[in-house]
Formats: sequence, C-alpha cells, structure tokens
Amino acid sequence: MSLGSQLTTAVPALAAGVLALGSAVYTVRLTTRTNKDVEVLKAKLVQEAAIAEARRNLEYQARAKIYAESEPLVLKLAESADYAASRIVGLSDPRRWPALQATVDSSSSWMLSRSSEVIATAHALLEPLALLILLREKTNFVELAFERRLSEIYALARGAYNAHLDDYAIAEIPPAKTYDPVVPGWRQKRVENPATYWWQGITRGRLDPAIEVCINREANRAATVDEFESRYLDLFNRPDDSRHKSLGLFCNPIYNFRPEDRPIFWRILLCQLLIYRRISKRSRVPGEVAMSAALDFDHKDIDQLRRSNAIGDELFESSISAAVDYTNRILVRNE
Repeated sequence: MSLGSQLTTAVPALAAGVLALGSAVYTVRLTTRTNKDVEVLKAKLVQEAAIAEARRNLEYQARAKIYAESEPLVLKLAESADYAASRIVGLSDPRRWPALQATVDSSSSWMLSRSSEVIATAHALLEPLALLILLREKTNFVELAFERRLSEIYALARGAYNAHLDDYAIAEIPPAKTYDPVVPGWRQKRVENPATYWWQGITRGRLDPAIEVCINREANRAATVDEFESRYLDLFNRPDDSRHKSLGLFCNPIYNFRPEDRPIFWRILLCQLLIYRRISKRSRVPGEVAMSAALDFDHKDIDQLRRSNAIGDELFESSISAAVDYTNRILVRNE
C-alpha cells in the first residue's frame, strides 16, 4: 500500500480516535460536574430541611410558651378590657361626676381625692395597662410573629397605652380642640378654663410608675381593687413619694371630671373604649380568622353614651369621630 493510501486510511481513524477521546473526556467532566451539582443540591436540600425543622421547633416552642404563659394574661386582659369599657361608658352618666370632685387644694398636693369612685375608676383604667406590661415581659417579637391573634391584641393594648401620651395629637384631630395646658399661670387658668388648660394626658415617665402601682410584683399579676385602693390611700398621705405625683398626674383628668371640662381626656377614653371592645372580641376569635381592620363603635355603647343627654351634640359627635380616626390610624401604624 502506498504512503498516500496509508495516510488516507490513518487520518480518519486518528480523527475518530481523537473525537472518541474528546467525547470520553467530556463525558467524564460532565459526569463529575453533574455529580458535584447533585451533591450541592443534596446539601442544599439537607440545609433547607434543617432550617425548616428548626423553624418548626422554634414555632412549637414559641406556641407552647404562649399557651402556657401569655394566654392566661390574654384572658385576664380581655376581662379587664370589658370592665374598663363599661367604666368608660359609665362616665357619661352625670350622677357619677360629683363623686369625682377634688377635695384637696391642688396647690398643695398632686392627689386630689380619696373618693372610692376615683380609686375604682383609676384602677379600671390602669389594670389593662398593667396587664400589657406583664404580657410584654413574658413574650417577644419572635413569639408574636407566630401568633397573629396575640400580636393583634398586643398592638391594640399598646394603642390604649399610647393614647394617654398622645393628648396633643388627639386634640388636633378635626375638629381640633384648643388645648394648651403648659403655660405660665396654668394653675389659675385651668380653674377658669379647664377644657383648654387642664392637663388631660401624661408623660411616659409618669405613666409607667403609675401603672406599677397597679401591679403586684410579688404575685406577678395585676393588683386587685383592694390592693390598689390600699396603695392609693397610702400614697395619698405620702406627698414626698415620687409615686404620689405619678399617680396623681394619671388621675389628674379624672378629678373634677365632666366631658365638657375634659374634652381631650374624653376623646382618649373613647379611643380606649373602641380598643378595649376590639380586644375583647379578638380574644374570642381564633388567630387564623381575620377581623375587619377598621374599628367602629358598638351601637349599644352609643345608645348608652347618649342615654343621659348630658353631653352636647357637638362634643359627642366630634369625640366619636376623633376616636375612630385615631384608633384606625394606630392600627395602620402597627400593621
């Protein structure tokens, strides 16, 4: 066979061999890469499964803690909210107002009355806030993320707390009320024009110590009415105790209360009435069941608020409107 013929035969064979070798190398590399990809995928799946399992365990532990520690507080908060709401509605009855009158000169004391009606009203308004503090101490944001119902109840209770601090903002809700309690000569001015110059909110630095008076730390629960009354009367006689001023400032808008003389505080109370009625309802509805985002008054509460005809139409309507406006704002803010 000639050299040319041999080359003609060898070249295709060599090319075929090279192609076969290349194909084999590619196959090996592809197989290696595929195996690596499979291993990476397996590792990723194992990691994701571990994360999912850890999340399930975390959720289980969170829910177990919620049911063991927080749920009893939610039940108590719902009961307390119902009672506070009923006391707020009751304040529209002018027959209650004389018992709220100050009996002590405001220039010599921050606590202005020993009346049982003042004490009962203060306890009713402080107890839900005390339960909020206790609830906050037993839960965290991770646990709240797993329990929609608890998260909503917590946000609502926090809204009731903040309402006491938002007196200026609540006064500005249309129709805005003239409100200027921090002015020179306020002691005299608030006697002459209490609706404008009587302080109807409180600062956080005074609110928190007042709430503490309504907490029994030894028993880790809200103070009973009797316990609170005993503490109130004790502090009434101890003007040098810082809690005397804090509790007196919390009760400040309750002393001499009439809605016309405390229009901003009346708005705050109606905000809390809306919030407390929703807390009561939400506590009885499973977490997976969504409720209307908007808060509105129960017609039974409106009927009872109107029953005495002691609140003028303009004040009544503007207060109702402001309360709905404020509470729906804070709900949106907390979403």
